[in-house]
Amino acid sequence: MGNSEFPPEISEISATSGENFQHSDPATWPKMTDKTRCFLIQHGPEQERREFFPNTLCDFDNRMRHFSSKWYEKIHPNGEKFVRYWLLYSNKKDSLFCFCCLLFSTTKTNNFSEISKGFCDWKKLNPRIPEHETAMNTKDAILIGKIWKKISRKERPWILICRELSTER
Repeated sequence: MGNSEFPPEISEISATSGENFQHSDPATWPKMTDKTRCFLIQHGPEQERREFFPNTLCDFDNRMRHFSSKWYEKIHPNGEKFVRYWLLYSNKKDSLFCFCCLLFSTTKTNNFSEISKGFCDWKKLNPRIPEHETAMNTKDAILIGKIWKKISRKERPWILICRELSTER
């Protein structure tokens, strides 16, 4: 995808900061605007899946730990798998973020929703990931994201607004 397809605030990242926008890495995203939000929703969350993630020395127990792609899925007691599409890994920060909270949360109350931090306490993935996905502000953000995506797929007014915003300079 060429930079000409990006909203101006995404296309300008390379010029102003020497950094390249990577759709799959929230740490490279520009400040959230409606245009950026529309672009990211249109393309959806993109999870980096690989066998090995970098090891990080943990201060609290002096052990090397890392993220695992298995956390992208939740297995219910009945064996049904649920993909945590909202969970994103950042190569740049070696941290996790919540796609929906980054885009829609009005309160930045945890590391999953703060682009300057991210969540990287690998020893505490359980219970932090389940806690985050059941938190009310996360549920609200996920619901807003689902509504926005459904509306945009059906070419209703929201997508027209997104398109108008993306063509404004």
